[in-house]
Amino acid sequence: MAALIHGWQEDPGFADKIASACYQQYNKLPRKGKPQTGKEWILLAAVVMTVSRDDLCTPYDVKVLSVGTGSKCIGQTKMNKQGTVLHDSHAEVVARRAFLRYLYWQLNNAYRGKGSEIFLSPDKNGRCSLKLGIEFHLFTSHTPCGDASIFRKDFEKDNADENVGQAVHDTDCDRTIGETETKKRTINSLEHSKKTRHQTADENCTSLECGDDKFLNEKTLTDTICDNSSKVSIDDATCACKYPRLTEPSAKSRTLEVTCKPAKKCCTECCSQCNINIPSVVTCIDTSTCNTDDHRDIHRTGAKCVPTGDQDRLQPGVDYHKVGVLRTKPGRGDRTLSMSCSDKIAKWNVLGCQGALLSHFITWPVYFQSIVIGSCPFNLDAMQRAVFERCIKIKNLPEGYIIQQPRIVRSQIPFIHSKQEVQQGSSEKKLVPSPTAIIWYAKPNAQVSVAVNGYRQGVTAKNLGKPGSRCSICKKELFNEFIQLKTALSREQMPQTLLCRSESMTYFDYKQAATEYCQARDQFLMVFDTWVVTSAEFQQFFSE
Repeated sequence: MAALIHGWQEDPGFADKIASACYQQYNKLPRKGKPQTGKEWILLAAVVMTVSRDDLCTPYDVKVLSVGTGSKCIGQTKMNKQGTVLHDSHAEVVARRAFLRYLYWQLNNAYRGKGSEIFLSPDKNGRCSLKLGIEFHLFTSHTPCGDASIFRKDFEKDNADENVGQAVHDTDCDRTIGETETKKRTINSLEHSKKTRHQTADENCTSLECGDDKFLNEKTLTDTICDNSSKVSIDDATCACKYPRLTEPSAKSRTLEVTCKPAKKCCTECCSQCNINIPSVVTCIDTSTCNTDDHRDIHRTGAKCVPTGDQDRLQPGVDYHKVGVLRTKPGRGDRTLSMSCSDKIAKWNVLGCQGALLSHFITWPVYFQSIVIGSCPFNLDAMQRAVFERCIKIKNLPEGYIIQQPRIVRSQIPFIHSKQEVQQGSSEKKLVPSPTAIIWYAKPNAQVSVAVNGYRQGVTAKNLGKPGSRCSICKKELFNEFIQLKTALSREQMPQTLLCRSESMTYFDYKQAATEYCQARDQFLMVFDTWVVTSAEFQQFFSE
């Protein structure tokens, strides 16, 4: 008899259910804006809602609330001071901004007494809370650009199977960046003769694979090395009996001194039979029998380190990138000012995904409870490092604001328009990313819109300054939604942060009036002090 599931957290098929729902919604959308068959690929993201049910057979319902595609970003010289251009068209950003349109629609229903599917009626402070059992999740068909995309290729293979469909939630807030106590082991090898070589091994595998010492960088592999050490030796024939498990109760990484005797080949068979958990760096001599091509490099990101922060090392192999740093998205021509998706998701895990304007109307920040990644190159440690572990040092947040640590799961179901899938079925020598961004959210009769270069697709040059040229999720249009909602409220319904506010306030002014959100943002920026903050001159515009 199958075990009963009491919520999405316990469902081993959760990741595939979310991915399937997102792909189905994408397939329902019109053909316009989708990649050219066999020539283009695209990235997909979505915001999904789960609703708890008192039904052990179907403990929760799934509904896709917004869908976004895209992989483009405009340069800083093309940025618009009137808020009428969509600066960042990466799928995760598009899906999140489309989700904001959905939230405005639901708030309108709640304030007008029409019944919202997610919000309760406003409280005495004029704010709306989410209904019990409502939770939101972020889906993306590919690992977010930036820090989450940087990990060793052999580490991708190492954890490819164990993380599929499994929810992993880390709650130890005292760990340093990049440290996962059950996964990372750091071994300091002794200096032997000139013949000694380094060897890497999968920490979740029982076999050893010899490698070249040129690509080993202990700081890259883990940021935490403790002083505790023990010494073991590995015999060429009986290593399994002499290699201890790392079972110390400490939450910190252990340091071992490992001495290898001369061996003609790696002791794979012996270790495999005894099911020994071998740490990530040991000393070995012979490298002639092992293939290390995939172990000499990392998955790289096109996102560039922010100019005022630490920079990439740009060395061969694993030393090409520096992990844990802030990055801006690449763009054609001049540099962009848009932060990487890894960085933006980290920000949402502190400030909430609702942003400053909506925080006037919503009681508490809106956090994603999980992040679901599609079938693609993936590493759990890199994801955790990028989207919440870097935020642990943030302190003194206002009431209701937390360091959200979403569950991170991966689906086995591929996206039909991903680069990998299109490559398999295409004869084209060079595929290109689609220049379009599709925008959809779950409002009845809401039209699907398509953006190109920050404007609505099909707009001619002479009409670029007109309202019809705008995307539905640009700053200007979202600000118009905010003003329309505010204007419809009576004084009794008005949130306290909006009382006695002048009618001649700009987009920037209303953001600054969200005092609690701004306090949390200031604490965030104290830790991420090289964050590229959008200048006020790009936010000094009015609604229409």
